[in-house]
Amino acid sequence: MMRRVVLWFFIGKISLVVLCALALSAYAVVASLHLYGPVAHPSPVFHIDAAAPELTAARSYVVFDAVTGAILAEHDADTAYPIASVTKLPAAALAEVVVPLEATTTLTWSDVEAEGRAGKLEPFQEYTYRELLFPLLLESSNDAAAAYEREYENILLIAMNEMATTYGATRTRFSDVSGLSADNVSSARDLALITTRLYAEHPFVFDITTLTQYIGPYTGWVNNNPVASESGYLGGKHGYTEAAGRTIVALFDEPFVAGRRQLGYVILGSANLKADMSTLRSFVAANVRFE
Repeated sequence: MMRRVVLWFFIGKISLVVLCALALSAYAVVASLHLYGPVAHPSPVFHIDAAAPELTAARSYVVFDAVTGAILAEHDADTAYPIASVTKLPAAALAEVVVPLEATTTLTWSDVEAEGRAGKLEPFQEYTYRELLFPLLLESSNDAAAAYEREYENILLIAMNEMATTYGATRTRFSDVSGLSADNVSSARDLALITTRLYAEHPFVFDITTLTQYIGPYTGWVNNNPVASESGYLGGKHGYTEAAGRTIVALFDEPFVAGRRQLGYVILGSANLKADMSTLRSFVAANVRFE
């Protein structure tokens, strides 16, 4: 009888610990959502002297003020398209909220079997989740994304989708952390909205994406973003899958007569990101005036 009492006592204790852990995880998601309510900014006064340009090799784009979210130019901005590894930018931002970044994880064979070899990660290497942000964002490592998914996929995806809903990004849906799935979709306008808020609330994530390289405990990672070396670059994320084409969200510090402005560029379904980005930045330089 005494053994049964002791056994049930320990079972009760274990169950209580499990329930507390689940409750804390749920609380972390819910508690973080207050950060993502609507925020009002005064719209900048600007003038545009020409019609928005056409990008013959891209499906859609938006040019926006990265501080206020004001749209400066757009094409097919409200159609939802696959966004590929642009997904990793909000994933990294929400990981700051719901993942214990100083906790460690040991990479498994299943982690490094993810599509692609970007990140140069190997099984049995031990990283903190903070360290894994660097291959995730600099080299777009799907192996790093798989490591997050192994332990935190459900809570991270819940937080990412709740964030999109709370922002009013109604055409956005996240189904994995890597962006490999064609079910990760958003519109250019939604991504402008999301990026404006993430830039204000998670600058650390954008800081990572401006690095030329970063040396980790086992190897180094080089920034492979095609526009990272261009003048004024403030961070962002690009991606590619067959379904999405080439995609990018990028922020730049742009000069104007009235002063410098932080502008964002979203391009979806491109065949040549560097050329399309050059076209949009040239349009802004020649035709947009701020007061």
